[in-house]
Amino acid sequence: MKEQQTKDVIVVGGGISGLTTAWHLNRAGLDVALLEAGRKVGGAMRTEERDGFLLEKGPFNIIVRDPAFEELLAGLSDRISVVTASEEAKKRYLYRKGRLMAVPTNPVSLFLSPLMGFGGTCRAMRGLVLSRRGGESECTIEEFATRRFGREVSDTMVSAVVAGILAGDIRRLSAYACFPVLRDFDAKSLSPLGRTFRRIPNMIRKRWNPQLRRRWSGLVSVNRGLGGLADAIAETLGSNLHTNCRVDAIRHSDGRFTLQSRLGNDSTTEFHCRRLVLAVPVGETSRLLQPLAPQVSDVVTGIESASLTVVNMAFRREDVGHPLDGFGFLVPHNEPQFPLMGVLWADSAFPHHVPPGYRLLRAFVGGSRTPDVISHTDDELVATSLDALRDLLQLRGKPTLVDVCPHSAAIPQFHLGHAEKIARLREIVASIPGLSLAGNYLDGVSINDCVRLGKQVAQAVTASLKGSSHGPQSELVTASPAAAASSAS
Repeated sequence: MKEQQTKDVIVVGGGISGLTTAWHLNRAGLDVALLEAGRKVGGAMRTEERDGFLLEKGPFNIIVRDPAFEELLAGLSDRISVVTASEEAKKRYLYRKGRLMAVPTNPVSLFLSPLMGFGGTCRAMRGLVLSRRGGESECTIEEFATRRFGREVSDTMVSAVVAGILAGDIRRLSAYACFPVLRDFDAKSLSPLGRTFRRIPNMIRKRWNPQLRRRWSGLVSVNRGLGGLADAIAETLGSNLHTNCRVDAIRHSDGRFTLQSRLGNDSTTEFHCRRLVLAVPVGETSRLLQPLAPQVSDVVTGIESASLTVVNMAFRREDVGHPLDGFGFLVPHNEPQFPLMGVLWADSAFPHHVPPGYRLLRAFVGGSRTPDVISHTDDELVATSLDALRDLLQLRGKPTLVDVCPHSAAIPQFHLGHAEKIARLREIVASIPGLSLAGNYLDGVSINDCVRLGKQVAQAVTASLKGSSHGPQSELVTASPAAAASSAS
């Protein structure tokens, strides 16, 4: 006989979005189940301990910039310890013309930096003092950066940073969709430096007011790696977490959802709930909603996602000639012959990731620059990484440990028109009472963005189930880009 379970809320998807949503719902006292198709939760956020190394399979660190994320870390303080990156990690490099150059950290170092020519540097300096505002129409990141700071800054610095964050192409990515805070800045501010100076009093107030001061600043990780953060959230859910549980179909009738799911042993379970949260990638969202809202597929068609592969390589300390004195380096898009998007020096930022006497490199291959990266074999990717880094970092011998972790269609690309597609998607979802969406394709790809949206969805669902005055449609509202910008600033 088919097993059946009835819950107040079911969350589908065990990435950080679904985990955060379920965590808040559970804390609110609701009977919630989390269904994850994979063997483990966390999505791309996974960590493996091997031979004394902490190998991050996906994200490596987090900048704590949102109160919702601080709340999550504080709520898990009995299960995890937050680790702050070393001071050395503040130093960053760019790959330029066959060598590594330090990233300028202030106008003086920008003027003295060899990263750009004299003309490009002068144009960047002028842009810091006075630059042209944007119009009402959407623009790409390249258009924004070039208008504000000049072509060399756009091609050299901005393209590298965006590749490190979004694995995307600044010529196609929407500036306002990827970084919502830019919309207000671009519309109102002529001088980036002037805007910064005007914010100094508020920054000082936050620094010295204990109620406003953030508990963690800068780059952080977790003592067990970021996968340990996902595991800690999962532990709080207990038997309400179901892994190896793939949802095959969803029905909706009489104000209730019925989910047909298949477990890893091919047994089936039917879940029933009043509220449903889909926290799965955009393609899976389209598949699951096809019977309920066929028009979803038309809306999300064209929302591309970039694939990438993380190549972890460990070396004995004496086999690395470069001091690795910083966080690592990124590669601009005007260096097309260099095959990597960037490399992080893991132990420089977090020494606890390696045993004594070793160095750990994390190379990133793929994104918009190598879209077919998933088709490459592990041996090919390791060889490509070693060939690119051997002379640059003065590597000798073979790595003592290698770990290759592919991520297919992992990072949604917020191209021009993305905000309109998401707005239309939310309109469609609003026509299905009790349904909510969460995920990195909605309001932002960062862990902060996903955690913030997960909390907002959980609060709306909780309010609707507990008879809040927000009304029966409150659970359908998720954060808009404007709200995201306000929260992030």
